[in-house]
Amino acid sequence: MKRTKPRSVEQIEEFNRRPPRTVRIVVGENVKIHPSTSIGEAGFTWARSDDGCFVIAHNLGDVVIGDNVRIGEHCTVRRATLPNVATVIGSGSVLVSYVNVGHNCRIGKNSWLGPHVCLNGSVEIGNGCWIAGHAIIHQQVKIGNGAVVGLGAVVLNDVPADETVAGVPAVPIKFLGNYIHPSFKHGKNLKIGKYNYIHEGVTVGDDVTIRSYVELRKDTVIGDRCYVDSGVKSSGKCEIGDNVTLRYDSIIAMGVKIEDGVFISPQLMTENLNHRGEAIGGVHIGTGAWNHETKYRVFIGTNVTLAAGIEICSGTIIGSKTNVRKSILEPGTFVGNPARRL
Repeated sequence: MKRTKPRSVEQIEEFNRRPPRTVRIVVGENVKIHPSTSIGEAGFTWARSDDGCFVIAHNLGDVVIGDNVRIGEHCTVRRATLPNVATVIGSGSVLVSYVNVGHNCRIGKNSWLGPHVCLNGSVEIGNGCWIAGHAIIHQQVKIGNGAVVGLGAVVLNDVPADETVAGVPAVPIKFLGNYIHPSFKHGKNLKIGKYNYIHEGVTVGDDVTIRSYVELRKDTVIGDRCYVDSGVKSSGKCEIGDNVTLRYDSIIAMGVKIEDGVFISPQLMTENLNHRGEAIGGVHIGTGAWNHETKYRVFIGTNVTLAAGIEICSGTIIGSKTNVRKSILEPGTFVGNPARRL
């Protein structure tokens, strides 16, 4: 990101050796600024010295306000930090009362900022955005064109264009009722229920459905066109391919790998530990080539248990309540406890 201010105590002290500079405020046509509003005051760029004191940087930048802007009562628009840089409010934008616009912020055209909105330093607001009252935007966050930020939201991460976010911390509106780590990445057409817990580093592809009460732990990867039913739990570092169905209450142990085209019935239990309690890795389901003569690469029935570290080859059918303790390396239908070929 382009540097917009000094960061360290040393940088601030060097920066403050520059001569002071009177703020330049450029105001367009047909602008209305209501009483008790402050335009062009210094912002608060600081660093903490070794003795705990705050070292404050001078502000040497400007303010530019476009045409047809309205700024309500008790607002604050702070000047930019660096010379030849400006805090900008685009033409046609509205700031309702008690809005704070921090140093180096840039507000696009025709955006609405409701009462008590707080923009910290170096925030960028696109064109045609709606920022509802009492929202707080963290420094250096970018809000895309046409985005909507809900009442009282605390925005810690960039918001894509035309996205609607709400909550503390703010998440896309479709994620309300869930805990979603900010690092979560998803493709198009995601359908998601409520009360899900998605941890750090989780990635899902296009056209994925996640029902309710699902937990996906760290670094779980899910491909395209997958269906994750209610109550499914992933213990992390799992790789799930395309066109995989995981029915309700299935437990996917750490390190499990599921290839494309696998169907898993309800209440699958996979293991990561051996009988000595040693972590030896999860099962690999769907190894080898799939000739697509069957609808599913592997079909696993209800309430099946799969031991840690084994392989299940393509073309395998596992019947309900089967306990698989050894690798299945040749296609067939398996049932029983322990599993045996029919």
